[in-house]
Amino acid sequence: MFIHYNMGTYHAEQWAYPFHDPKDFQPSELDCSQWAKTAKAAGMKYGVFTTKHHDGFSLWDTKVSNYDIASAKEEYKNIDIVKEYVNAFRKEGLAVGLYFSVWDRHHGVEHGNINKENIEFTKAQLTELLTNYGKINCIVIDGWGSRWGKGPDFKELPYAVLADHIHSIQPNCLVINHSCRADLAYTQVVHYEATHGQHIPYDNTFPSQQGPVLQPTWFWEKGYEKLDLKPVDEIIDELQYTNQHYSNYLLNAAPNNKGLMDDNVVKRLQEVGKKVMLSKPYKRLPKVENPHKNVAVKTSSNLIPSEIKNRNLLDLNLFTAWQAHKDDASPWIELDFGKQESFNYFSMHAGYKKTIQKYVIEALVKNKWITLYEGGIGTFHEKGAFKEVSARKYRLRVLEKKGIPEIVELTFAKH
Repeated sequence: MFIHYNMGTYHAEQWAYPFHDPKDFQPSELDCSQWAKTAKAAGMKYGVFTTKHHDGFSLWDTKVSNYDIASAKEEYKNIDIVKEYVNAFRKEGLAVGLYFSVWDRHHGVEHGNINKENIEFTKAQLTELLTNYGKINCIVIDGWGSRWGKGPDFKELPYAVLADHIHSIQPNCLVINHSCRADLAYTQVVHYEATHGQHIPYDNTFPSQQGPVLQPTWFWEKGYEKLDLKPVDEIIDELQYTNQHYSNYLLNAAPNNKGLMDDNVVKRLQEVGKKVMLSKPYKRLPKVENPHKNVAVKTSSNLIPSEIKNRNLLDLNLFTAWQAHKDDASPWIELDFGKQESFNYFSMHAGYKKTIQKYVIEALVKNKWITLYEGGIGTFHEKGAFKEVSARKYRLRVLEKKGIPEIVELTFAKH
């Protein structure tokens, strides 16, 4: 269970303004034991809780800042929500993980402003989290080397600086960094950004996790209590695919502005628990190899052949992309998997500029291209299911475009 709950919950902001009044944070009916019981009912094994998001508001009494729960209204300022969370999850026999954003817009810890002072500030907060709450199984870090926002990059704040600090306090705490690339140089567990078009590939060998959402967004917003949430069967299908490909499934369930999981969230996760059947944990992982290693790529064109490679769309790196040539009237991509592979689902990051207005995905079956899926405007989170097909070659054709078509990632899967 991924749990996004912080200042953004009270302002319908997924990236909260970093200078809200701490008194706006009012967990009037906070019940972390309800979260834990709900997670257990769903068959979940661990939680990850947003101790601090990009806006810098800390849900514990941090000694290096006043922008925290200790500055909330009188009736809430003595609540240590991190403590409430870890105690509740441990009581239910669940492992404990914490989410922590290095990018801190309130305190100015961001790209271009990395100095000794704010590195020490970040280390101090991590020390508090790893010293005051017992064994922490993992720290999921965001806003550090990410594709979006203004978090520090790995040149100004090298991975080892914070990873070594964490391990100096808790050697067995896994550092799971949202680095936006499938590369163990920047994380101990690869985090596939499901809501940005990244998806676990069919030949994944990385120790990894994938984090989709139960509700429409990470943080709760008014009206979510009335929604029909992510379907049970879809959750089970995603979970099974994830687990079968050396990956954990980190499903976000966001508490409301009272500090409670809405009834529809509780009910949906209880329904999941009745259907879920977890396989036994792997005792060993395979040798790590680059994903899509057996897939050959052909494209109708490249924007700058010497600089932009067509394999960029398969490298699970959100910093690289394929772009068609500006004069290419009908761009296409063809993937040759080397042998018959069965798929019924695709995930795609088609850039942020919506240059692809209409597209079609096809498979070559008995020497004839058949249509699997027809899509409209391509976004950074395209996904779709189609009738399962077995083929060696798959392709995407751009039917209508506005500007230069771009694809950051394209991944086929079988759910």
